[in-house]
Amino acid sequence: MSNNDIGNSFDHAERIGVIGSPSSTHSLSIDILASAVDKRLVGGLFVFKFIQDGHDHYALGQITEIRLKNVWSEDPTMRILIRHKGRVEPITERQDTHTALMFVSAVFANTKNGFEPSMLGTVPPTGTSVKLVNESIMQNLLARYRREVFYLGYVYGANILLPMWFKHFGNEEGGAGEAYHIGIFGKTGSGKSVLAKMMLLAYAKHRQLTIFVLDPQGEFAKLKDEHPMLGTLLMKKIKVYNLHNLILTSNELFKKILVMSGFLERIGIYHEDNKARAAAQIDLILRGKINGTRITKNWEQNGSKTNIKQSPNKWYRRETFDAIIEKLKEEKILLRIYGGMEYRDRVRSLLEGNHEELYDLWAKVANLFTFDGKSKIESVTIDDLIKSVTEAAKGHIIIIDLSETDVPSNILWTDEVRMLVINEFLSSLKEHAQQVYKQGKMLNTLVVIDEAHRLAPREKPDNPELERVKNTLKDAVRTTRKFGLGWMFISQTLSSLDKEIIDQIRIYIFGFGLAYGSELYALKEIIGGNEEAIRLYQTFKDPQSVLGYKEYSFMSIGPISPLSFSGAPLFFKALHYPNEFIEKNTTKR
Repeated sequence: MSNNDIGNSFDHAERIGVIGSPSSTHSLSIDILASAVDKRLVGGLFVFKFIQDGHDHYALGQITEIRLKNVWSEDPTMRILIRHKGRVEPITERQDTHTALMFVSAVFANTKNGFEPSMLGTVPPTGTSVKLVNESIMQNLLARYRREVFYLGYVYGANILLPMWFKHFGNEEGGAGEAYHIGIFGKTGSGKSVLAKMMLLAYAKHRQLTIFVLDPQGEFAKLKDEHPMLGTLLMKKIKVYNLHNLILTSNELFKKILVMSGFLERIGIYHEDNKARAAAQIDLILRGKINGTRITKNWEQNGSKTNIKQSPNKWYRRETFDAIIEKLKEEKILLRIYGGMEYRDRVRSLLEGNHEELYDLWAKVANLFTFDGKSKIESVTIDDLIKSVTEAAKGHIIIIDLSETDVPSNILWTDEVRMLVINEFLSSLKEHAQQVYKQGKMLNTLVVIDEAHRLAPREKPDNPELERVKNTLKDAVRTTRKFGLGWMFISQTLSSLDKEIIDQIRIYIFGFGLAYGSELYALKEIIGGNEEAIRLYQTFKDPQSVLGYKEYSFMSIGPISPLSFSGAPLFFKALHYPNEFIEKNTTKR
């Protein structure tokens, strides 16, 4: 783009004011021209031109506040006259001065290589023109980034699309070279889940990036059916799995769930230590290992003795259950569970009989570890799922539906089991990312967690399995960034999500509802006490109070746009989803 192009665009832009005094490199005082005092300026995007280090520079920023001052009307005598007459000519209105506060979000230097990111290293002189950014200026400044930008909304307070970019996490073209952790916060109804969908579609344009979504309400599971034109943006296959269709493989999980199920209590094993020993013996029997000796035959009847070596896919069968019961009656097995004769006799007596109800409970546990009776298209082991999509040449979108509307009656499904499966998925993904990194590669994967405060609450959970999930997430956000594994947390409030996770987030997006109390305090901490930005954020309207089309406004912090590299917050109004979102991101690219 030539100097003449940007120069002509700037010259023809509408002037709304000039830089006044006092101003600093942190925030600028703008004297508003009389021709612009009746315009909506707060939240709009503006530009001024200045010279720095011998080069033309263009600085863009948003106005956060406008102040009116009339020194004559502040005089006590004038106040009395105004009180009685309402207006005093030519004092009221004509002597008003309007001053705006503007913070700069991006600076571009016009060099021989084109426009390059710079910084506001000096304060331009008073009288420097400040103009309204138009499409022409935006296109000129961001011409080199045109193929990378995506649009989620308009500049807050203006009708200019705000360019954003969503880089994949690899080292290839268009990649950031590392993962970003992202947080989207806002009250119920603030539009955060819809915004997350749009961001997911923006990331989906990278063919090598895999996206996992933990979807507690089934919101994302509807994605592929929401609009026929989504295929123009969605360059990946979408697969939806119910959480209960993820097949477990870990023998440690089998033992834990068996203890948790109450199965062992029904056969007279009550103490936690004894239950752990009994679960370990059952696991060894199932895997054909007794005293470290591998039993090679699948089924071997030898008098009253039955040796078993079974695949987990067969554990739910009645013959497997019956064989386990017979094996548990053996004295050498019971001795490894209980030392006291009376306890062994109690267990042995309870193992006599038909055990129909006991078998039903056994089958519900075993069915968590099998494909049998399930569609293999809808069911997959956790390890196979992670490896199949992260090692493929082209990434996928995998949505794990946690809403649990159709849980089969033949599996054991409790809150504890649910948390165990989620933790197994998260732990396996983290371990796989580390293994890939050791091979000199990056996983290039984003995990989206809706309603994240349910899995990582700030307060200590009462449920120990939920506590493990929370600790897994905390460890993941600290360690996986360099592995190319990023996390997106969607939560209703800042105070409800674990603080260690919030501290590791790189890109923050705040919707309506965090402007008061402890939420406001937490928000100020994140943005460094930027009072001007807070005041602009507090002008957001409640989307649920608007008649007609709902407007969803957001404040973003972090490297989400070519206009945000200075670290200053950006404010935008989200596009209507899906129609307007699809239109703007297909016609503008």
